[in-house]
Amino acid sequence: MTMSDKTTVQIPTPKTSIIRLIVTIAGLLAIVAIIKVGAALIAPFLLLFFLALLVIPLYQRLKHRGLSSGLALLIMVFGIAGLAIFLGVLVAFSFQQLLETLNDYNNAILMELDGLLAWLEGLDLDTSSLEEASNALFQAIAGVARVFLGNLISLAVVGLALLVALAFIMLESSNYGKRLHQGLGENSVHVMRMRLFQRSIYSYVLARIKLNLLTGAGVTVMLLIFGVDFALLWGVLAFLLSFVPYIGLILASIPAILLATAESGLTVGVIVALGYLVINQIIEQVAAPKIIGDDIALSPALMFVSLIFWAWMFGTLGALMAGPLAALMIVIMASFDDTRWLAILFSADDSPLVAGKKNDVRPEQNGGQPTAPAEV
Repeated sequence: MTMSDKTTVQIPTPKTSIIRLIVTIAGLLAIVAIIKVGAALIAPFLLLFFLALLVIPLYQRLKHRGLSSGLALLIMVFGIAGLAIFLGVLVAFSFQQLLETLNDYNNAILMELDGLLAWLEGLDLDTSSLEEASNALFQAIAGVARVFLGNLISLAVVGLALLVALAFIMLESSNYGKRLHQGLGENSVHVMRMRLFQRSIYSYVLARIKLNLLTGAGVTVMLLIFGVDFALLWGVLAFLLSFVPYIGLILASIPAILLATAESGLTVGVIVALGYLVINQIIEQVAAPKIIGDDIALSPALMFVSLIFWAWMFGTLGALMAGPLAALMIVIMASFDDTRWLAILFSADDSPLVAGKKNDVRPEQNGGQPTAPAEV
């Protein structure tokens, strides 16, 4: 074979792709900077957004049962307000009682640990750090209680504002679909994606609420069996903090374990700690696949990154919304061809978070146009 017979293969240099990637990254960084600067304003609106995704389907179902718009709205408003008032009064009353007896619990813990401290001292080990840790934990619990009680009025005002906003959103919810069709067209891809987005996020958030309810109920029953004070409060705390991936239930378990140890001894404290671990494993490993399903399960890597990122962006509220926001990121990435592979990487190719419900027609199966599912 001569040199003239050889064919020269040239590998094209993707200059356009590199430039596009740089521009995309720069745009994302600019968006992150804007969100960080406006975090105090954006975080409540994101919370309102997720709450609206939950209450609108319930409101529509009441209307589909034959109730008028006004009556359905009253039921929803009074139901939400009643639940919020019950939880607020429960937490405030429990925190007030806890503050009054916190020093007694701390002293009881130290007395319970006397034997352990004496044994450690016999090994020439410094026990002051253990006492300091106990004091620090109880001070942290007291700090959280005081912050909540001190901001009770502010929290009530914010809650009232959210409720009023939700009421207006529910009243207007019937017209949103019509307006989108009028503005974007009957067969608009954007309208289809919005519907898929609504259903996917609703399914994920509702499934997470069911799991958290099971967690909170399990914790409450366990603590009542062992006679731990404020069992209902710690159950509510377990429900709320279970929205925080990985560390939420661990944080929720600390005060209950401390009180169980102070009231009934170190053995009961260890049993309660093991009980939390067992409940978490049963909920996440047994109940979660059946309630959430493997199809909308999120990658642990994405959940961990989401927790760190949104906690940095919005603080405590961001940590609580880390799960729904991770699902939101999946849906957004799945909406664009350039990032769809990331959505599949962090979930699954047939996940409703990527493509809607299983019985929905995928874009490539319908001439490039996704078929919209029915409204929730």
